[in-house]
Amino acid sequence: MKAVCILGSPRADGNTAAVLNAVVSELENSGIETEIIRLGDAKIGFCTGCKTCDKTGECVQHDDMGRIMSKIYAADIVVVASPSYWGDVTAQMKQFIDRCTPFCNNNANRQPIPTGKCGAAIAIRAGQNKKENEHLLATIEHFLGHLDIPLQHRFTIEGIKTREDLAGRPAELERARAFGREIIKHVI
Repeated sequence: MKAVCILGSPRADGNTAAVLNAVVSELENSGIETEIIRLGDAKIGFCTGCKTCDKTGECVQHDDMGRIMSKIYAADIVVVASPSYWGDVTAQMKQFIDRCTPFCNNNANRQPIPTGKCGAAIAIRAGQNKKENEHLLATIEHFLGHLDIPLQHRFTIEGIKTREDLAGRPAELERARAFGREIIKHVI
């Protein structure tokens, strides 16, 4: 069994990465082969809106999207994690989502993504407003839905601005590990 985790944070050592790592540790402890793809390290161009993918099912750009999508095609579990930047997913995540247009289920010429995958979403924010995190989760659910990957698990943490904030709330990392165990129950 394989899991691919898409990290939308531009920070490799930020709070979202720490929470995702807690989830990944549980997946790996259960024998699931797991890979984290950090969008901040990926070479992904902006969608140009040329609509060529509507005709060909492929993007005219050749960058890291093909590599990332091949991992999503091969995965049983797809975890998407983003911190809240101005009440929405990060620019890196939005750029990635935009470039998934060739794989969207409303593209008649796409190569369909295999069914039976489990989708999970993680949203982290500095503020206390959980409603804004719900917006991020809805964005991720909408995105995964267009890839025909049902969102089956959601996780949010609010009030985490610095690494010290997260370190001072060890129960949140335990909750993240429990979230990982919930994903495992669903797929095993």
